[in-house]
Amino acid sequence: MLRNGLSIIIPTYNREKQLYNQLKLIFESNINLIEEIVIIDNHSDYDILNLVASFNSNKIRLVRQPFNVKVHNNIAFCFYYVKTEWFWLLSDDDEILDNAIENIKEEIEEIPSDVGMIKFARTNSSQKNYIANNLESFIDYYINEKIIRRGDLVFMSTNVYNTIKLKDYLGFAFEYAYTYVPQIVPIIKGLDDKKVSIKFSDVCIVKYLPPREGNYSFATVGKGISTFSHIPLNLSKSYRLKFLNIIMSINYRSMINFSLKFENTKDFRIIYNNIYRYYLPIYIRFFVEIFILAMNYKMIRAVLFTLYKLYKRIK
Repeated sequence: MLRNGLSIIIPTYNREKQLYNQLKLIFESNINLIEEIVIIDNHSDYDILNLVASFNSNKIRLVRQPFNVKVHNNIAFCFYYVKTEWFWLLSDDDEILDNAIENIKEEIEEIPSDVGMIKFARTNSSQKNYIANNLESFIDYYINEKIIRRGDLVFMSTNVYNTIKLKDYLGFAFEYAYTYVPQIVPIIKGLDDKKVSIKFSDVCIVKYLPPREGNYSFATVGKGISTFSHIPLNLSKSYRLKFLNIIMSINYRSMINFSLKFENTKDFRIIYNNIYRYYLPIYIRFFVEIFILAMNYKMIRAVLFTLYKLYKRIK
């Protein structure tokens, strides 16, 4: 383990063009500030060995899965193959900004010793500097004046980890990989135990680009994220609801609209049963469950779906 060393870990699958462009951006940066770039390839169909060889650099280490282990498991393996104290978990398609590596190194040198993860900002973020020492303060940071910054927490490419501080919690990334966001489980468990802290930085290091191809599906990822309700945490009921609201990218009302839009209630029922069923006020839960029951019948579902389309057209 290289103390204070920094690696970049990139999980990837069948994104040849994006990976090439990402590596090109990295090599145009101050490459001497990092120990290595580790590519965790989820058994892509193209010749990734040839792509890596084209950079002619001993800074790149390629780890290729023997078969497709699915995206969430591939992300979890990033914690296994790192050899440095610090690593930047970077997607293959979110573009890094100029001086990103320098900014990360500078932040590493100045943070308190108990920080297990730095959450940097992205270009469209209004994130402010803050250090959370426990899970409650972490949750409060994301909820300000009843405004919830949904989805930001699960964004991967702004996360820089300290593997030494998180050593006792890295295994949870594998245990809870089925949440589809294993990258946030170690820091959540560490904060819950009050053993590590997280630094939120106002420095931008990456430009977010919406997924352009691949197997991303809100229905699939949303079902996975909703299983965070299964993870034992030392939170009161009110804080647990706040936490789940932070993680989920949409609330239950948006989920109903999603179900009507695509005439699909199966995924909604799973997410509802994992989260909202236990934490919504009873009067709201009553109406939501009536909706779910009604959507079980094809005729009623067709009527609701038609009314929804008319409503959207009029609106």
